Amino acid sequence: MRISTFLPLAGLVAAAPVPESEAPVFSIAPAGQGFFGAGQIRTLWNQGDHANLGCLTNAGLWTTNERQCGTFVAKQLTAGNSVKTFQLFNSAGPCSIRGATFYCEKDADAFPFGLWPWPNSIPGVDSLRAGQYGLMATFGNNPPLREEGPQEIHFVTYRETGKYVWLTWAPLRGGPILTPIEIE
Repeated sequence: MRISTFLPLAGLVAAAPVPESEAPVFSIAPAGQGFFGAGQIRTLWNQGDHANLGCLTNAGLWTTNERQCGTFVAKQLTAGNSVKTFQLFNSAGPCSIRGATFYCEKDADAFPFGLWPWPNSIPGVDSLRAGQYGLMATFGNNPPLREEGPQEIHFVTYRETGKYVWLTWAPLRGGPILTPIEIE
């Protein structure tokens, strides 16, 4: 299975719609391998079995429809033994935080994201953080119901109901055609 993509001159990647029966199943990157190169941003439940509860679209919205998953490029800002920081881009533009809401659009200023360094995230998995915040939810259903369509996702206020999620990374590889990477 594969996702058909193109690489515009700006160096951004976009995923074309894929029939759901052909939607690839992605592996979550283990700690130390997340948010590098091209990938999907996956939403994993912060409790229990850390179930995969969907992904983010190119606009940075949370969806449970695999056909709407966006393709992101992570640009690393640090090197060596520094705390890892990175920026995220896709066909909609740079990704950022507005208030407490994650979004991606052409006029956004790319935000310097980092990895969650504290032990209360998902063991063995890199999770996205912005400053001291990382756990996310919507003000609607968590996860969003498929018939509702993609929903804005924001850092939790603990007033939301349902399942809170961490944003994690499912790497892709390839040139003009991106395919899932099997994580062993």
